[in-house]
Amino acid sequence: MALRPVARRPGRAAAGFGLKVAGQALNFESYQPGIISVLRRRYGAFTGKAAGGYRFSLTAAPGSQSPFRPAVAASGDRLEIGRGDFRAVIGPGRKAELTAAPSEQTLDAFLRSFLSFLLLRAGGFMLHSAGLVKNDRAYLFLGKSGAGKSTLSKLAAAAGLEVISDEINLVRPGSNGFRAYGSPFWGEMRADGRPGSWPLGGVFLLKKARRNRVSGCKPVEALRLLLRCAVNFDRAPASAALALENGAALLAGAAFRRLEFSKADGSFLELI
Repeated sequence: MALRPVARRPGRAAAGFGLKVAGQALNFESYQPGIISVLRRRYGAFTGKAAGGYRFSLTAAPGSQSPFRPAVAASGDRLEIGRGDFRAVIGPGRKAELTAAPSEQTLDAFLRSFLSFLLLRAGGFMLHSAGLVKNDRAYLFLGKSGAGKSTLSKLAAAAGLEVISDEINLVRPGSNGFRAYGSPFWGEMRADGRPGSWPLGGVFLLKKARRNRVSGCKPVEALRLLLRCAVNFDRAPASAALALENGAALLAGAAFRRLEFSKADGSFLELI
């Protein structure tokens, strides 16, 4: 379904909202305060304007969520991302236009698509994973659907540890190695998240088991799962090459191990 922008009311001042996630600043301005209210409600914990950030002119429009997977097309200094319920065009000077249905699900889909594109080009990843903080360091747990990401996250939270996200975590290189960043994207735990960043202490390949055990893993196995868990909607060969390059850097810069854990209790946390 084609997007049909809602007509602008003359004389109304524009409303704005600034969002900062994983070092990326996105500033939105719209003459339709309703869609700005959706952004504030969903991402209020990540409010933050920054000079040099992307500047979006935002327009509300009805639309269908089909197809589910957004399409990404990059050419020179122009980037287009869209599906039935949103369309974004980002041009030179970080000036951009976004037309989107005024719903949390639509704006989430756009932000996941755009931020995953930016993180890949910043040397990092948006990863399907569980993430937690222990002793001021972040640990990520990669796994396919059913591997236990949400179960591990709930057990960690019950043990008093901070959970970054039970579904999608953000990682990128910093001045002293890779860092994990607060994520607004969650799964079953449905939390809002909080901003922050932590040194990356390690990455685990996750698997449910009857007993708790940490063991080594082969680099090729770790890279295979890492790339499988990476969120990337851009199918261009250049994007695949970046993912391989970033994956190799992450393998060299962080300890990768395998964690087999029992969902009976949180005693596996002692092994991390």
